[in-house]
Amino acid sequence: MAFDWLNMFHGGMEKEANYAEKTLAAYRLGMRGKGSIVGVRIQKAENCCDAARQLPENQIYHPDEAPRLPLPECSQGRRCSCVYRPVMTYEQANKG
Repeated sequence: MAFDWLNMFHGGMEKEANYAEKTLAAYRLGMRGKGSIVGVRIQKAENCCDAARQLPENQIYHPDEAPRLPLPECSQGRRCSCVYRPVMTYEQANKG
């Protein structure tokens, strides 16, 4: 996968208190700029908490509507390894 290196990098990091706001703002800006981003998806870590397991698989969210990470019920707190990933237009084209 194209983001494998990024997954390993983010997986070991403690999230900043403003991780969700900062990350989603960047993706929102990419969408407004008529770029290739059509939304965001939450990539669950292998060791994700029960709250993350309850999220729908491969759900695409507008950044304004995405659940905030770490999830309030996350047992790992800021050590949560789940991350936001952009959903690109070419991914949507490949599905159809």
